[in-house]
Amino acid sequence: MSRTPIREAFKKLENDCLIERDRQETKVTEVDSEELKENYELRSMMEGYALNKSFEKLDHDRLDDFESKFRSALDEKNWQKYLKCDEQFHHYLTESDDKATLQMELDLLQSQTNRMRYAIRDDQRCMKSSVKEILAIIAAVREDNREKAIKKLRSHIESVYAWESSYLEQHV
Repeated sequence: MSRTPIREAFKKLENDCLIERDRQETKVTEVDSEELKENYELRSMMEGYALNKSFEKLDHDRLDDFESKFRSALDEKNWQKYLKCDEQFHHYLTESDDKATLQMELDLLQSQTNRMRYAIRDDQRCMKSSVKEILAIIAAVREDNREKAIKKLRSHIESVYAWESSYLEQHV
């Protein structure tokens, strides 16, 4: 196998501030509580803005599919399935062809916050609370209530930050 894909993967991880490298070693960057807070504040603002822009393009059948996947992850108590679905859901809510720069920034913030989310070991209370919040976002979109959907999305992001900062305080 060529070393090029590996070098490119390490370069992306380094550009996303997920690893630090020097000539001798490569280390995963530590999760800093201030950085985590700032990332979630930025995500809340930017995802709310992006949802506002993409609201009319959201497909109710796709939202039904997300709802089914979230309920399935919850019923199965499958933390990894929930995390994957959550990542896809947030991307879906905010994706748009005319916001390439915004999407790149959101993807970067999501990759930085995901390292904390994936570090949390199977938190069923967090998953149950988050799925309830996500279903409220979906319901607001179905009601065609843009402001309510944005408010619910921002509240959800703040709630996830609260869970993660609490976890960070207890385990670091």
